[in-house]
Parts: sequence; structure tokens; C-alpha cells
Amino acid sequence: MAKKSSASLTVVPPGVATLLSPPKSLTTRQKELWKEIVLSKPASWFDPSTAPLLSGYVKAIASHEALALRSDAIEATLDDGGDLKTLNRIHAMIERQARLIQTFATKLRLTQQSRYTAATAAVMSSKASGPRPWGDDK
Repeated sequence: MAKKSSASLTVVPPGVATLLSPPKSLTTRQKELWKEIVLSKPASWFDPSTAPLLSGYVKAIASHEALALRSDAIEATLDDGGDLKTLNRIHAMIERQARLIQTFATKLRLTQQSRYTAATAAVMSSKASGPRPWGDDK
């Protein structure tokens, strides 16, 4: 058996994970959110297969923010006869966006819920220290 050359024995370094870039179709705010989220996790957390989920997530967050601003503006005019019906519709849209954000965050494994099984959460809960929120402060 022939001896292997030193070149064939060199270790190939693992590929350096690159951060997932935001799609060009996103708005400036959505790209900011994308970068914040991608930078909050290890480089290998997101790959091209998660891009559609992450895109939906940042769009839902940006939409939620815009709707909240609109809601605030209408609430400021309620004393002057602001449109309560419109405000109610906006609040319904905000609620839908919040549920969408929650779903995307869970699917992308960004929430605590997605990282713990029910059994692990129960163990962690039983180990919690400090006063219970419902306990007496006496």
C-alpha cells in the first residue's frame, strides 16, 4: 500500500457560515429587522430554506408596527369624535399580525416555547426561585 501524500492528509477547515442576506424586495425597515434577527442568532441558525419564513416574520412585524402607529393616531382623536369603528378594525388587524408574528417566531425557533419540551418547562418552573407573583408580600 502506497503512502499518502501530506497534501491528501491535510484537514479541510469547516466552511465558514455566512449570514443570510435579506431579499431585495424587502422595505428598508424590514431589512433592518431581518439584520437584527439574523445577528441575534449563530450564523448557522438561518439558511436559505428558512428565508421565506424569516421574510414573512419581518413583514408581519413591520406591518404590526405600522398598524400600532395608526392606532395611536386614531386614539389621540377619540375625544374629538375620532372613528371608533376604524379603531376597532385596526385593533383586529393588530391582533392578527401579533398571532402571525407568534407563529413565525415559533417556527423559526426564536421563542422560549420552541426550545423547551413541556417536561423541561415544568422542571424549570419548579426550580424557579423568588416570590410567587400571587403570593402575599407579608
